[in-house]
Amino acid sequence: MMHRLFKQYCRASATAVLTALLAWPFSAHAHEPLPILNAGYINFPPIAYTDEDGKAQGSIIELTNQLAADNGYRVNWINYPINRIYHTLKSGDIDFWPGSPNVPALKDFTLSSKPFGISVKLCAFSLENSKTITAIDQLGDKQLVLIRGYTYRDQLKTIFENNPHQPIVAPNHPAAMDLLRRGRGEYLISYGHPMQEAMKNYPLQDAHCDTLDEWPLVYVISRRNPNAQLIADTFDAAYERRLMEHQSAEDAPEHDATQSALP
Repeated sequence: MMHRLFKQYCRASATAVLTALLAWPFSAHAHEPLPILNAGYINFPPIAYTDEDGKAQGSIIELTNQLAADNGYRVNWINYPINRIYHTLKSGDIDFWPGSPNVPALKDFTLSSKPFGISVKLCAFSLENSKTITAIDQLGDKQLVLIRGYTYRDQLKTIFENNPHQPIVAPNHPAAMDLLRRGRGEYLISYGHPMQEAMKNYPLQDAHCDTLDEWPLVYVISRRNPNAQLIADTFDAAYERRLMEHQSAEDAPEHDATQSALP
């Protein structure tokens, strides 16, 4: 059951188009030092995480590096908790963050690119016999388990504040899933990507995701950078260019096969 559920996540957020874009050759300015953009990221495997060598990895990291290189930039990645990312966007210590659009706390000092093909899904995970959640307000009187370091966007803030049960904050996904398994919590609030990754090592039988929200990721760029709008436009143009090149390459074999079949 869980394999079927998470195949849906993969289809929704890690599309074949994105995979092909990551494999597409990119142009690097090998003979010139590239100007550096400082970027923050949170631990959000498998799309963004720090590997054993301390380097930023993941599909969003790789795509961003390629889009930046296409336009003569190099990205210096810095792993921060989410509140530190907000602070460093405001101060200008980082130039951008690949993250959620329309965050109220960021609106006065950032601007955003267009979406770049990766979406995230916020879920209420529960075990088989739990009631299906079809609206966020149904969580108002439930015992919730949260993951430390996640903000969950503002739409859940009122639910957390007015809930008669104090949410349990787990340090990580395995600990959160253990709380759910032992009946300490009714619903685990987390995101599809990192939950899918955590379940590779901690299978939670008969768990299911009730989708609370889903949104595309963008590049959130600090207005402290005097070229903020140019950076946004550059990323937008690079992504569109790669998408068009990929689509053209996909269409070409079909066109050639049709031509070769003609008498």
